[in-house]
Amino acid sequence: MGQLQNLEFLNLFGTTITELPVEILKLRKLRSLVVGRAGDYSNNFSVWGFKSPDGIGKLTSLEILGNIEVDGGKVVREIGKLVQLRQLSITKLRREDGKELLYSLSRLTNLRELYICSIKEEETLDLQHSVSPRLGFLTRLSLTGRLERVPEWVMSLQSLGTLFLQNSELSEDENAIDCLGHLPNLVALILSGAYEGETLCFKAGGFPKLKKLDLVQLKRLKWVSVEEESMPNLQHFVIAGCKLMEGLPLGLQNLTKLKFLGLADMSDELIHEVQNLDKKSEDYQTISHIPEVCIGHWINGEWKDEFL
Repeated sequence: MGQLQNLEFLNLFGTTITELPVEILKLRKLRSLVVGRAGDYSNNFSVWGFKSPDGIGKLTSLEILGNIEVDGGKVVREIGKLVQLRQLSITKLRREDGKELLYSLSRLTNLRELYICSIKEEETLDLQHSVSPRLGFLTRLSLTGRLERVPEWVMSLQSLGTLFLQNSELSEDENAIDCLGHLPNLVALILSGAYEGETLCFKAGGFPKLKKLDLVQLKRLKWVSVEEESMPNLQHFVIAGCKLMEGLPLGLQNLTKLKFLGLADMSDELIHEVQNLDKKSEDYQTISHIPEVCIGHWINGEWKDEFL
């Protein structure tokens, strides 16, 4: 490998390689390094990255670094030397390395995409410190792991277009959703196991540019409401696996640009209720302006999509 000194792109994604040899550090022209593979995250959380040799920070031409395991502060510090990075995906982050990661991120001012995953499902991503990375060009952010609150520096991401929060377990008291609503250029928000509250309210004036909203596996959620002048540009709204939901979101009529509403893997009671809405009922009137309303559910072991 060390003889390929002019190599700029190395993609080993989809292989079984989990560790790279020290010879990789000789590839000083390397601009893109992606290793790892997709897997079943329901059984193995955050295991599909790769171990890097000591000194990964020597690859200063790197612009893309995919799925590196940060199994200690030393690796985190090395990442901070890769100041040309535009896309970074790290996995197996431990709580105690959160502050060190923020120091490294503060040097990566060219980042456009950032993906962070904790070492295990119950591990907290400790990303709330006095250190605030200024990632003014960041357009995509994914955080997988528990969050005690949404880090304050996330609220300063003026260019952020897509935000994915998974297993965050944010509490209703933290007003986390209200805070996210102030991101001026957010167009896609995916919350998967990210919220522990029973009610979720999208308030007036929030999410001015949001076009896509997915609420997935919010296991305690019972009611969603949308106030007037909230999410005025929303076009695609999916609720999936929220089995305690007791009814359709309140205020859907306020989403005048909504083109698609999807309900998937919800309670049998809610599915039956929506399937049998009286066209003169108030609930039906709240969705009558939506061109596509789709219900996805299991029937006799087979998945079925039904459009109303």
